[in-house]
Parts: sequence; C-alpha cells; structure tokens
Amino acid sequence: MKYVDIAFGLFPPVLQTWLTFLLVRRRAHKGFPFFFTYTVFAVVAELCKFAVAQYSPHPMTYFYFYWGAEILYAALGFLAIHEVFRRVFENFESLPWFKFLLPMVGLGMLAISALIPIVHRAVETAPFLEGIYSLQIAVRCLQIGVFFLIFFLARAFELDYRQYAFGIAIGFGIAAAGILLGTLVRTSLGLKSLMFFKYVPSVAYCIAVTVWLASFVRAEPDDPFRDFRHLFTPELFAEQLRRYKQEVRSIFRP
Repeated sequence: MKYVDIAFGLFPPVLQTWLTFLLVRRRAHKGFPFFFTYTVFAVVAELCKFAVAQYSPHPMTYFYFYWGAEILYAALGFLAIHEVFRRVFENFESLPWFKFLLPMVGLGMLAISALIPIVHRAVETAPFLEGIYSLQIAVRCLQIGVFFLIFFLARAFELDYRQYAFGIAIGFGIAAAGILLGTLVRTSLGLKSLMFFKYVPSVAYCIAVTVWLASFVRAEPDDPFRDFRHLFTPELFAEQLRRYKQEVRSIFRP
C-alpha cells in the first residue's frame, strides 16, 4: 500500500498548488480570502505531513502533527464555507428573516452532532481521541448543514450554479461527507475499520480538490442577481418554497 499512500499524499497538494495560481489569476483570492488561505495552508500542511510520515523516526510525531493540522483544516474550512454563504446570498442580507437561517441550521447540526457520541460511544478509542472525533463530527456536520442550506436556497431562487462559490461549496460538501463517514465508521467499528477510516476521507478529499480545480479553470459568469435586491421578499421566498415542495412531492409520488 506504500505507493497508494504516496499517491494520496501528493495528489491533493499538487492540484492545490495549481489551484492557488488559478485563484490569483482569476483574482478570486480577494473575493474568497479564507478559501485562499485554506488552499495555501493545505499545500504546506500536506507536504509537511508527507515528509513527517516518510522521514520522522518517531510515530507520535506524525500523530500530533496530523491532528494539529486537522484542527486548523476544520477551522479554516468552516470559515471558508461561511464565506461562500455570505458571498452567494449577499443580496439577501437586508431581509430581516434571512439572518436567522444560518444560526438555526448551525444549532440544529450541532444538536445532531452532540447526540451521536451520547447515543453511541466510540469503540476502542482513547478519551483524547474520542474528544477529537467528537469535534470532527461537530465541524463536519456544520459544514454539511451549511452546504445543504446553500443549495436549498440556491434551488429555491434559481441562482446560477456556475458561480465560483458553488464549486467551493460542492467541494467542501464532498470532503465533509467523506470525513464524517470515515469518522462515524471508525467510532462505530473500532480498530478493524482503520483501512476504511484512512482511505475513504482521502478519496473524498481528492474528489473535492478536483471539483475546486475544475471550478476555477473557467472564467466566472456575472452574477445575474446583483441588481435585483428589491425582488427578494418574504412573499417571493414563500412562493418559491411552495413550488419546490410540489416538485419534491411529484418525485416521490407513484
């Protein structure tokens, strides 16, 4: 499995180095500073993790470096996807009801993440790691919650999915889902699931990086809603929700 590990270790930073140049070329580093910071950090962190894994004589060095990097990944990732949310829905911020959506979704996802370790304690896991896994679950649940909120609102208002922000959101959604799945399997099945825990998040992250790169290869179209703030009313939102609900029901009706 050595060559597989090398491939998974080098594939993301190579692509993210290219992504860094694209972000600067498209001047997207100014519009998405947290995502740009996340990308630069990811290149440095992954190369350092690879070097530590290959050359460090002390296994615990990699352990602490890995989890330290994961904490920073989680923090920067959440800031980046929150940045995406603000960017996509900047025209909605003047609406009184809109400011409550993100906090409500965040509280709901945190409640779900808090129930998971209570209902099912981690198997074959030291208390220190159990705390890390609980934090991992909470952060990934938050990211997935924001991801679905972005696409639910975008679908309701028929926003342009070709915007850079949606590519970033899709990537984080894929990465968060893979990491969350790997963590849940690890805490549920214990040490016998280590291979799953090791490779499923890695595959998901590689897919996420590919999505980000594909998003910034092309030029971004203009925002078609920039000059239509007066259209975003509670009545319009309610009408869009009713229409979306009817579409969902039609899918599941025999």
